[in-house]
Amino acid sequence: METDIINIFYMGIAYGVWEKEPRRLKKEGLTIQKAGRELPYLWGGGRGKKGKVQIYYALLPEYQGKGRFSGALKRWKPEKVKAMLEQTAEKAAVGFTCRELLCAFELNQDPEQVPQELLAVCLYRQRPFDRICISLPQDGGEYQMQYALELIFPYLTRIRQVILKGSDSEASKLLEEYLYEEFGIIMVRSDAAQSGVPWLDLRDKEEKNRQRRENPGSRGCISRDEALKFLDTAVKNGYNTDVN
Repeated sequence: METDIINIFYMGIAYGVWEKEPRRLKKEGLTIQKAGRELPYLWGGGRGKKGKVQIYYALLPEYQGKGRFSGALKRWKPEKVKAMLEQTAEKAAVGFTCRELLCAFELNQDPEQVPQELLAVCLYRQRPFDRICISLPQDGGEYQMQYALELIFPYLTRIRQVILKGSDSEASKLLEEYLYEEFGIIMVRSDAAQSGVPWLDLRDKEEKNRQRRENPGSRGCISRDEALKFLDTAVKNGYNTDVN
């Protein structure tokens, strides 16, 4: 099985923290740190891939500092934040060969840009499982089908049931045909996520907002926005070693 590894750079916010040397921070950029452990994943069809994601990150203090006379905490100006993030992102790309850049929602991150490998990490963390629930974009086609298949393929030899939650689409029909022809798996439909079953939700945010809110069950939901939340939590959990 092919082995792969990617470096991801994440920029988040250190809530409740204020910067004591804002001038230095504006000049040098944010301090880049390395998460202390790599995150394994499985991915892809054919022989497939096994790999790891290495996280590098920087946290922006919530406040710029304190007022000189009032002592009140001051928030960053948007243009200052933008400049620091651009400077730090460039440093991460050059110094640590980070292929992907992700930001917290509050820094205008688009969750649709979350890399597939991070979704694969989240799915890997759900092992073991022999059932899986999937939601695909309503207007999805062959590309969306292949995207989903790359994520679930390493587990298909052990999966006995695939559950489609949501509307049928060209993508879901193509996936259903593939699963039956190659693995003898009959895909079933459900209007709700199943308790205790991993739920791979690949719909975009706008489509999900049009649907009624669902209980993700005890195993949780694997989606782009949930992957970004997982990344933020992993970064702030303290498995950290300074690298810069």
